[in-house]
Amino acid sequence: MGEKGREGKSEKLTIPGETIAVIEEFFAGDNTYLMNGDIISKILGRIIADINKRIIKVEPLKRLYLPEVNEVVYGRVVTIRDPIAFLDVIYVENRNKPLLKPLSGILHVNNVSSSYVKSLYEVIGYGDVVRAWVMESRTLPLELSIKGREFGVIFSNCPYCMTPLKKRGFNLFCNKCKKSFKKKVSPKYLL
Repeated sequence: MGEKGREGKSEKLTIPGETIAVIEEFFAGDNTYLMNGDIISKILGRIIADINKRIIKVEPLKRLYLPEVNEVVYGRVVTIRDPIAFLDVIYVENRNKPLLKPLSGILHVNNVSSSYVKSLYEVIGYGDVVRAWVMESRTLPLELSIKGREFGVIFSNCPYCMTPLKKRGFNLFCNKCKKSFKKKVSPKYLL
């Protein structure tokens, strides 16, 4: 019976663009590419060589944390192009701390309510902070949803004067402009 592959974790660091081996020695693995017979690193990381399988790869120094399916996240709406909104995910609720770098997320109009919504502008606005849950997280952008009573806008500014809106019943109200705005507001709205 065959012996399991020996993986050797090297303490040697590599940088993007650095030649780490040649194709006569190894096959190119994760985070590498071939150029003129050289195996070159795509990322900053540690070199890992499997001697038996003859594969060399580069392991990132830090793994990108992606929230899992059904995890609750907070995101700021950065663009709305109906029927899709783009969000910067800035916080994962169960980790109880903000992300160092925002992750990109998308919210489709079909994922905002169990009832029919014609346009995303009926439920969210540019700059709103929303409480959402992750539908799909294998790749970026994260696929998000605000279906469910506890999900929706948790902070919003008036689009006319940029004053923070206050929750009044099921709507949001600007004390300065005296205007009311209908959005999908979470019970966890901050003001």
